[in-house]
Amino acid sequence: MTTTSHALAGAMIASLVKRPYLAIPLAFLSHFVCDAIPHFGIGMAFGGPTMFAWLLIDGFLACVFAIFLLKKKVQNPVLLAICGFAAMSPDLAWLYYGLKGNLNNFSAFDPITKFHSTIQWFEHPVGILLEVVWIAVMVTIILKANHENYKDTATSKA
Repeated sequence: MTTTSHALAGAMIASLVKRPYLAIPLAFLSHFVCDAIPHFGIGMAFGGPTMFAWLLIDGFLACVFAIFLLKKKVQNPVLLAICGFAAMSPDLAWLYYGLKGNLNNFSAFDPITKFHSTIQWFEHPVGILLEVVWIAVMVTIILKANHENYKDTATSKA
């Protein structure tokens, strides 16, 4: 999945779980669940112009959603950000192996990256449709959880 999709899944977990000692590892694990779902992929060459263009677009979208959630005054934005990072962090392994020139050398991967590589059974351009729906659902859940938390906080103060 895209960085944006992973980060929003992590933020959604943080908005529902609210306990860092549970939310952060759950957000990390969510990465693998998300990557087992059919998702967007276009087979970019490591270090090529397409990869850099996509990273800019995806990073920009992730920042747009982060700003949007901040403007909506989500509760505990730091935990949402940490969980968002935890949820997308397993993809940093691709950067590591790409920089070492081992991106296509499965035998060089650590056990987690081998597992990560194996579960991604469907990456295709049409997967962007699922990711758009995924992002909409994640944002809706985050906002709904934030609204429910706000109502709970307001009634407990009354």
